[in-house]
Amino acid sequence: MTQTVLTGIYDVSFMDSTIVGVIIVVLIYVLGDLMILRKIGNVAATIADSGAAAVILWIYLASMDYTTDLWMKVLIPAILIGGAEWFFHKWLLKQDIVPDERKMK
Repeated sequence: MTQTVLTGIYDVSFMDSTIVGVIIVVLIYVLGDLMILRKIGNVAATIADSGAAAVILWIYLASMDYTTDLWMKVLIPAILIGGAEWFFHKWLLKQDIVPDERKMK
């Protein structure tokens, strides 16, 4: 998703969009899916994932000198990631891949 937006629309190199995409996937899986989702729930995990993706994109793209239209390069993928994560979290909970610790008490 990140590659499609960054490379397809904003001419970010394929390698840079792949690197930042992998960083985002790893960090938001650990942060949002394994830590926040199981303890607080889907809404908080989705907001955290989307926000973390935006911060990671901002830092990476600014450091790689992709500063033209930086807001849109960050905003669009972060919103799309947030939307996808909402459904992914529902699936993780439904399949019991990530246990809902709030229901274990």
